[in-house]
Order: sequence, then C-alpha cells, then structure tokens
Amino acid sequence: MKHKVVIIGHGYLSRLGLVRAVAEIGCDVTVIATTSQSDRKSLSQKSIDCYSKYVNHYYCCPRKDNEALIALLLDKCADSTQKVVLIPDGDDVVAAIDNNKEVLREHFLFPHIVKEPSSMEYWMEKTNQKQLAEEVGLHVAEGRVIEITDGHYYIPKEIKYPCYSKPLATMTGGKGGMRRCDNEKELKSALQYIIENRNRTEKVLVEDYKEIETEYALLGFSDGETVIIPGILEFLTVSKHNKGIALQGMVKPIDGFEEVVEKFKRLVLDIGFVGVFDIDFYKSGGLYYFCELNLRYGGSGYAITKMGVNLPAMMVRYFYGESLDGMQTTITGSATYINERMCMDDWNSGFISYKDYRRYQRTADIRFVPDVNDPAPENAFRHEYRKRMLVNGVKSIMRK
Repeated sequence: MKHKVVIIGHGYLSRLGLVRAVAEIGCDVTVIATTSQSDRKSLSQKSIDCYSKYVNHYYCCPRKDNEALIALLLDKCADSTQKVVLIPDGDDVVAAIDNNKEVLREHFLFPHIVKEPSSMEYWMEKTNQKQLAEEVGLHVAEGRVIEITDGHYYIPKEIKYPCYSKPLATMTGGKGGMRRCDNEKELKSALQYIIENRNRTEKVLVEDYKEIETEYALLGFSDGETVIIPGILEFLTVSKHNKGIALQGMVKPIDGFEEVVEKFKRLVLDIGFVGVFDIDFYKSGGLYYFCELNLRYGGSGYAITKMGVNLPAMMVRYFYGESLDGMQTTITGSATYINERMCMDDWNSGFISYKDYRRYQRTADIRFVPDVNDPAPENAFRHEYRKRMLVNGVKSIMRK
C-alpha cells in the first residue's frame, strides 16, 4: 500500500519540491494550495506544481480559513485504511494543524512538539526562539517588542538606532515591515506600513541592526531524539521582491560550521520538535547569529533533495514507523542553485533585467522547476513566463 501524503501551502515552487521529494519513495500525493481569499482566479486556476505527474489530487482552499482547511482535510483527505501524513508548507498552515491536532490525529500524522510548551504558535514567536537560542550558546541580536493595538503603539526610548523591524511571528505579519530604520521617523514608517498593509493589531520585534556579511539557511529533520542537518545553504543573491528569500544560493557541506550546527541541533531538541525544519542565520562581525527557526520545510529545501538528502521522505518514513537506514544524511559536494519563482518575481518587478534573469538560469547547477521525468510543471512555468513577458512588453510600449 502506498503511503499517502498531503502537502499544504501557498507557494507553488516550494510545494513542487515537496511533491517530487516524497514521490521518490512512491507516495500517493495530494496538494492543497492555500490562496488569498480575494484572488478568485487562483481559486479556479490550476497551479504550476499541480501539473506534476506525481500529484494525484489537487484542491484549493482560502488562505487562513482554518475551518475550511480542517473540513477539507477530514472530508477529502482522510483514509479509512491508513493515517495520512500532512506536510504544512506555511506558518499559518503549521498553526492551523497544531491548533486542531485533537481533531486531526485520529486520521493524520503531522509535525508536532513533544515537550511543554507544546504549542507551535508559542515557538513561532521570535522572542521565545531567541531566548532559548541564547541558552544553548547562540548569538542573537538584542531587541524589544512593540505592540500595535488597533493602529496605536508606543516606541520605547531604549531602542537603539539603526535598528531592524520585523513581525514577531511571521505567521501573522509575513515579511511586510521588515526593514532597516536609521531613526525614529523611519521606524514609525515601518510600523505604519504594517498597520496599513498587514494588521492593525500586531507585535513587532525591533532588533539592534547588524551589518550582515553573509546570510545562510540550513534544513533538517528531527525525530525528537536525533537531529539530522545535512548541509548549509549560503545566500549568494537575495530576492528584492520577496524579502529574506534566496534568489540564488550555494548548497555545501557543514565543514567549518560544525560548532554552530551542534548548537542548532540542541535548540531543536530542547524545543522537542518532530518534523522537517528550516533555520535562518547570518554572519556579522565574524560571528554567526541566529535569526529564526521555521517549523516547516524552507523554500530552498529542494536544493538539499537534489544533492541526495531527502529530508521530507525521512519524515514520511519515520511517521510510518519505518527505518531510515540506507538514506543519505550528509552532503559531500557543493552546487549553486536558483529559485525560479524568485527570479521571475524580481524580473517582473523590475529589480533585475531580463539578461540577468537568463544568466541566473544558465549558470545554476540546480534549478527547481525543470525535471526530465516530470516536464509538465516546466511547460506551465514557461507559459506563465511568456504571459508576463507579453504584459511587460505592452506596459513598456504604453510608458513610451
């Protein structure tokens, strides 16, 4: 009997990476694309990842409509012959599943926390993460929390400038409002952006600004007792349209990072997390600083899969009680990769030229869309690319 997996999230390219990863062990795959409730077109239009030959069932669900998501899972995705593995690919989905775990656990297996506090939402808050990160010996930037209540807030006098603002929990605030602020006026502007474009009631973390030498990410799998971290992702070019996400990067072994990697493992074990995860960190002043832990697979995770370490498959096999013996757990070589969605978004927004876009594609060792054994998503991606090229051409003519 095939293992059944449901992949749930907002980004088509990260979902596609997860689809292909679990397909390597022969899973029956269902995708639930969470879309903006205002985007009626997305609700009716088939997404790029769902053209994959490995996707057996495909559903759309309004984003952040937890009642609709849970009803869809129970009605369309439960199986009377086996429990189904849920792979959340978004912070809001992680929280929705965790907050409804008592209802779901009869039919599903999913990432969870085995220690107290066992709430995913508790560990999504950056202040809670940073406190524990300091306890395991990691460097963190000092920060304070500003609470916005119905559009009103107070800025503590203790805040130092320059500073960097970010939502306390990405689940509610997204990437909006993430920016360097050199003075109180600029900080107020960042807070106003959150009020007008995100939430009028929100908690914002304001950290001491650090000059970043290099940004990194790592991905791993934890069974609650052992943590596997196979390699490091070094950001070579960061997307300007989608803040904090690598447009181009390099995947490489953990050589030279062993000490900080052990601290990251301790962090995950002390939380008691079981599942696949992603950690962002950076180098500043010769030191490695913890940035944040995502209790889900990261958007660049498919680069790890392409290097031979299939973390999502490990999680599925673990949840079904199978041995992980024989599965590759370390990366031995290096390779560059690109995230084609980030490339397209940056080009479409005017941050990079068409020439740069093509150069990124030509020079990458790993690309997330093309697959000779699964060509349909690439064909769909090319169609979207040609459509955007036509629209941009028309806009350019009209401006002239």
